[in-house]
Amino acid sequence: MKRWLLMGWLMSLLAMVGACDWVAQQELKPGQSTLEDVRKLMGKPEMVWEEGDGRQVLEYPRSPEGAETWMVEIDANGRYQGMKNTLVDANLRQVRPGMSRDDLRRLLGKPGSVETLPLKNELVWTWRVQAAPGRTEMFNVHFGDDGRVASTSRTPDPRTINTQ
Repeated sequence: MKRWLLMGWLMSLLAMVGACDWVAQQELKPGQSTLEDVRKLMGKPEMVWEEGDGRQVLEYPRSPEGAETWMVEIDANGRYQGMKNTLVDANLRQVRPGMSRDDLRRLLGKPGSVETLPLKNELVWTWRVQAAPGRTEMFNVHFGDDGRVASTSRTPDPRTINTQ
């Protein structure tokens, strides 16, 4: 019984986080809303990417349970310009061998999990991504000894695997 209550609470919390993103998309107006408006609706960002021309990109990962990472663009005058989910197929297809960790983080945002595989001497960053409407899977990026992307893989989402 406690397990079901905990699962229900967790799912409600996740729904609220997703609802906050939906509200933010409806409430924030490009060119009108301010950085303060973004922070009121979305909270503190995980990372703030500073651009050379004064612009900022605020990173809002919804992992490990969510399948979105929102990058919110703020212009040099502190005005909201828009937001986009980075965990989309077009971005996943851009991940290539040789890519640096910084470039990958900038492209996809913070991974939902980071795991070291000592026997393979490998580091793996993983994101939950939409595979089809209503279905998620895990997108894994494997790093080589040089700290650069060696390969990618996709695995089933452990949340959806029947463990009975």
